[in-house]
Amino acid sequence: MSLIKITNAPEPDGLANWVLRDFCGQLAGPVCAIFKASLREGCVPSRWKAANAIPVPIEYLPRSITSDLWPIALTATLGKILESFVGNWNLQTVENKLDGQYGGLKRWSTTHALVDIMHQWHSTVDEGQSVRAVFVDVSKAFDHTDHNILVAKIHRFGLSDIVVCWMCDFFRCRTQWVKIGDILSDWLPITAGMPQGSFLGPLTFIILVDRMTAGDLTHKYIDDTTVTALTARQPVTCNQLSII
Repeated sequence: MSLIKITNAPEPDGLANWVLRDFCGQLAGPVCAIFKASLREGCVPSRWKAANAIPVPIEYLPRSITSDLWPIALTATLGKILESFVGNWNLQTVENKLDGQYGGLKRWSTTHALVDIMHQWHSTVDEGQSVRAVFVDVSKAFDHTDHNILVAKIHRFGLSDIVVCWMCDFFRCRTQWVKIGDILSDWLPITAGMPQGSFLGPLTFIILVDRMTAGDLTHKYIDDTTVTALTARQPVTCNQLSII
């Protein structure tokens, strides 16, 4: 907690970050006990599941509320710390089991994905084959995540029962209000989707789409997917030639 940035505004729990940083020596023991109890009981405090939804413009002058604004969920600092612990444990378990995924993983980036795609395409063309590719971008991917399907996928990755129970509660009964300046909306329940800006959001999403494959090659970066089909070139016959 001594590394917490105090410039960040207090989130829905109202606990200022400077308190956590300046009194970390006194708070470390009680906070550790709360973390252990939360994991042991598979229960996330409701204040840690509440979020300030901050609409961030995707472009300089947004024209549409539904398409030009990206909601960032700002949650309680203590909740984010525990979430990062759980996320890192999960990452160690699943990172070697994911197929064709380059996003949300340590030591992987868009550069690695592009280098591998171009290598595969150039090698295929050099061998006399043709390449066909389809680029897929899932619309509102995080917002449309079904929690029941997600939990079933998490079980298949062999995560411990304690972690799975905790994550089930993490996604259950979440609430948020929209904050613009000092103006706040009413609290609303969140029944689906991932909290934008969270640690577990991208990690659990890449688990959800792990078996989304097609064609001969599939490269994924979170919800952006490139599907490639490699086809042997057929020799051109005289009947197929035309004069333009």
